[in-house]
Amino acid sequence: MQQDALDDLRIFSQGAGASLSELPGYAYDARGGRGITVYVIDTGINPNHPVSIADYQYPIKLTYFQEFRNMYGNIRWLYLPGEPHIEGDENGHGTCVTSKIVGPTFGVAKSANIVIVKMAPIAGLLHVSRAIAAWGAVAGDVASENLQGRAVVINAMGGEQSRS
Repeated sequence: MQQDALDDLRIFSQGAGASLSELPGYAYDARGGRGITVYVIDTGINPNHPVSIADYQYPIKLTYFQEFRNMYGNIRWLYLPGEPHIEGDENGHGTCVTSKIVGPTFGVAKSANIVIVKMAPIAGLLHVSRAIAAWGAVAGDVASENLQGRAVVINAMGGEQSRS
């Protein structure tokens, strides 16, 4: 039981008819996610990005480095062809998404493995061709790592609509 969990995590423990305010915390199986690999197609992760107290209404200051340092699974990177091999997240979105999946403090599948598929915007735009390439890279990696039936893909990228 994670008693200091925020509401957006505690809600996963909420049974039918139960009030969120009555829940003592987030009840989870510590094995949750074990043996599963989650591919996160997003802006990357930044292990040193600070989180302010106000961001999560926490009484202590955390950093994402602290969040990922104690995770149970592994993190690895999968780069698209032509993508610089830079482990970081200039936007912060991928870091937040990954924290919600595997972070010991905020994650719902605390024991899963993570593969970061960094798809940074080019000149502020995300191109459909790169999104398709990301899905192709994930499919190839799932096959080569023999992860069929044990992989989940999160495509959390968004962007402005193209007129072309």
